Amino acid sequence: MAKKEKKQGKKESEKEFRWCGFPLRNVDPGLLRRHLLWIIAVSVAVKILTLVATPVFFHSFIDLFDISYYLNYAVKTFSGQIPYVDFAVDYPQLALFSILLPFPFALITQNANAYVLVHQVLMVLFDTGTAVLVYLIALRLADQRQAFLSGLLYATAFSTAYFVLTKYDAFPTFFLVLSAALFVYGRELAGYVAGTIGLLVKWFPALALPYYLIHDLKEGRPRKEVALRIGICAVIFLAVTLPFLILSPSTFIRTYTVNTGFNTLTHSLVYYLDFLTGTQFFGEISLALTVIVQLVLLFLYYRNPSREMRTLCGFIFLAVLAFILTNKIASPQYFAWVTPFLAIFLAGSLPEMVLFYAAQLWTYLEFPLLYNVIYDNITGFGDPAHGFPAVTFAFFTLKFLIWFGLALVVARNAGILTWPGKANP
Repeated sequence: MAKKEKKQGKKESEKEFRWCGFPLRNVDPGLLRRHLLWIIAVSVAVKILTLVATPVFFHSFIDLFDISYYLNYAVKTFSGQIPYVDFAVDYPQLALFSILLPFPFALITQNANAYVLVHQVLMVLFDTGTAVLVYLIALRLADQRQAFLSGLLYATAFSTAYFVLTKYDAFPTFFLVLSAALFVYGRELAGYVAGTIGLLVKWFPALALPYYLIHDLKEGRPRKEVALRIGICAVIFLAVTLPFLILSPSTFIRTYTVNTGFNTLTHSLVYYLDFLTGTQFFGEISLALTVIVQLVLLFLYYRNPSREMRTLCGFIFLAVLAFILTNKIASPQYFAWVTPFLAIFLAGSLPEMVLFYAAQLWTYLEFPLLYNVIYDNITGFGDPAHGFPAVTFAFFTLKFLIWFGLALVVARNAGILTWPGKANP
């Protein structure tokens, strides 16, 4: 009888079924539900723990500067001004969804804290969705056990949890990962569209789109089909942006160029290299360096014979990480953009999971715990008159060593690089 039940369970897991539109095969439906419930519960619990532990146990702060910035935009909009026309906004047009949605709650309660709370809840919902998508992508690249570990890794990413609660980056990150998940599961057009929507929330999800295009060309897709996908994405982009461009070209253009005028931030590799060389050379060439590195990665993917989805995801990860590393205004919150891919690729062994949490710890130390303690964004690594900032320099040196280590391990596990040892997944 037990054998019969076991056989029946095995047959059930071998059947293909759809979950939220994703076709799953060789998956135990009951185990899937249990895994997702655990991932969602742990994800929410880690957010609450981070919110409490940061000020209470670590005597640090919950940074609400960005959310106050969003609130200012919402106040102007609900006062009758048109964003991107009457006033400039530093973020693309669909970012207004997360900026404006919490504001009615603040109006009803006449309390700005209601805006903060609703914004945090909204971002937690998006991030929980990202955790589920991490599980689904890993399920396609590995087995169900490793997919569960990937989901748990992402759910327990405490540094990312901090930024989910204090920024809006969980919103575009969700669309980047949704885009990758859709493409991995064979819903290519939907993947393109999700990536385009992500671009209209914040720019970095657009980095995935050229890799989809190259993958389609590798697969020998009909050029008309590929052109149709590009055309649909172009129509979506223009439908959202063109009205604002027509109404106020200068204000619209500022949204997409504002970052080029910012000073180099202390968090960035660009600042570190300028500090090391005693120049501003890397800050001045940051934009050109970003473009060159992205083109090199695209060329490498084009020349790479692999058409596996793990290779595609690996290159998307490298593209986003390279964008952060070559960006002169790189902020610690940007690390949340790549955390889903780290969870997917670093769940195969204990040393890799240790590396995952080391990166989380270092980012959490960088911000908020050590901000205004060993560095800031005004004096940088410190006043030169006070001598060489050995502790600060060592901290950021280790940070970038960890980041490059992550890049190497993910590249190995994605089949991009090879060296002795087992690649995971």
